[in-house]
Amino acid sequence: MSASPPARIKQGKASLIGGIAVGFASFVLWAGAADQFGAATPAWLAVGVVVSAGIAAWIRVADL
Repeated sequence: MSASPPARIKQGKASLIGGIAVGFASFVLWAGAADQFGAATPAWLAVGVVVSAGIAAWIRVADL
């Protein structure tokens, strides 16, 4: 008996588009909240980019 290669799960395009959309929306909300609280400095916006990228990556990976 020959061993067959392990099956791979193919991620759809919807998870990619959904991850990008959710990441963008979360950054817009982050920037809006930072503006309302008077903390719209480049440092806080950079933190927002990192958080939004993490959320987008999580949506992409978790949406199998």
